[in-house]
Order: sequence, then structure tokens, then C-alpha cells
Amino acid sequence: MMPAFAMFAVTQLVHLSGVDVVIIAFYFALVLAIGFYLRGRSNTGEDFFMAGREMTAWVAGLSFLSANLGALELMGWAGSAYQYGILATHWYWIGAIPAMLFLALVMMPFYYISKTHSVPGYLKLRFGEPSRALSAVSFAFMTVLMSGVNMFAMAKVMQIVLGWDINFSIWVSSLTVAIYVTLGGLRSAIFNEVLQFFLIWAGALLIPILGLYEAGGWTNLKIQIAARSSEQYVHLWSGLGSFTANPMWCSAFSPPRTFAVPRWRRLSVPDSKCWCRSS
Repeated sequence: MMPAFAMFAVTQLVHLSGVDVVIIAFYFALVLAIGFYLRGRSNTGEDFFMAGREMTAWVAGLSFLSANLGALELMGWAGSAYQYGILATHWYWIGAIPAMLFLALVMMPFYYISKTHSVPGYLKLRFGEPSRALSAVSFAFMTVLMSGVNMFAMAKVMQIVLGWDINFSIWVSSLTVAIYVTLGGLRSAIFNEVLQFFLIWAGALLIPILGLYEAGGWTNLKIQIAARSSEQYVHLWSGLGSFTANPMWCSAFSPPRTFAVPRWRRLSVPDSKCWCRSS
């Protein structure tokens, strides 16, 4: 059976109505229309790769945030919160936020002044062609792997929730992105990411609101979590005094170590050490 017809053969949690199908079709048409509309504004390499250097700070910022709100982040952080509780927050603000601030405050001025199109281009100016080649190959390899994981995560959600075939979801999403980026370049990608930022946040904000409503409020939610697992799932700092006092088996004040522990998967971030049970 072809993927386009097999998409309805899988058991699904949600059945789409005619209005739902129209909304999904309208969204795909809208993102493609943005690419066609901006096609005529990508006449040079700088227009295509740098959006003509015309983007304002808030547009570029929303685009950057949207690029970090893909299927991998939404599913991964939801899964981490379910498994380890609110302690999963430490992974992000210890690992990601300092890196974002360093990039914005230290590195971006250098990229802007040098008028380069990419990080490998800047490395070529600073260190020569070998460093550019190594950075380009490494970044391309990482991008292919991350894109594959993101597309699979998205397609898996579509399969479980809507019953769509995984291959169908991957092909439709990847071709849609390829078309509007090819048409409008970075400018098209930025405008579509701004659109997706508001859509993702509008949907994501409903989850805690409806979840708290169904649970009977924050206090009742904490009672239910404590009864079914551990009260440490809702404490951000109190359980970090020892490894055994929290679900992540993590101590914030222990120096990182490099030795392996059998049947445990070690997660290490700056100024912390975590051992997490492997499932």
C-alpha cells in the first residue's frame, strides 16, 4: 500500500474532522505561499543566505527561538519532565542558556563585522581553509543526524495521534520545508519560523493550562505526583544535596568524573554530575 493511502490504516488517538483537515491544508498552503511571495527578493547570494541583512532584532530573535522549539525539544523535554520531574530544567539552563548568551554577546558581533555567511566562513577568515572545511563537514554531519531525529520524532507523533504513516509524514514535511527555503532563502525560513513560533507557543501553553485544570490545580497535582512517584519531582533544588534524594540521581555540587558505572548512563554538564537509570 502506498504511504499516501496507508496513512489511514494505523490506529489513531484523534480522528480529524473536515474542519481539522482544512486547517492543516491551509497551514501548508500558507507556508508555501510565503516562499513564493518572497521568491523575487532573493536575487543575490547575500539575499538568499543572509536575508539581505534586513531583519530586525525581534524578528531574528523569534526565528532563533522557533528553531529551538522543534519536535525534538517538545517531545524530549516532555519525556524528561515525565521521567525526572522539574529537575530536567537544570539540563537546559546549565547547558543551553549560557551557550546562547555567549553566542549573542561575544560571537555575533564578530560574525556581523566580518560579513560572513556562516560560522565556517568566519573560521576561514580567522584560521584558514582547513578549519573551514573541518567545521563545514562536522556541522553538515551533525545537521543531517539532528534533522533525521527531528523528522522521525515529528512523524512518530503524527502516527500515534493521527494514525499517519511515518514515511508519508516525513516526506510531506521535508518537501514542504525544502520548497519554501529554496524559493525564498533565509528570509522565507525566518518568516515561516516566526509564524511557527506563535503557533507552537499557542499550542504549548494550552497543555499546562488544561493539565492543571484536569488535575484540580497545582496543589492537587503535587499531591498526585507525590502519591504515585516522589515529591522530589516537583522540587527544583531541595533534592540536590545527595545522589539518592532525587529521581535523576544528580548532585549539583559534585565535580564531573569520567569513569563509567555499569548499567547506568552518565549525563555530565558543567559543575554537575548525573547518573541516570537506563531504561
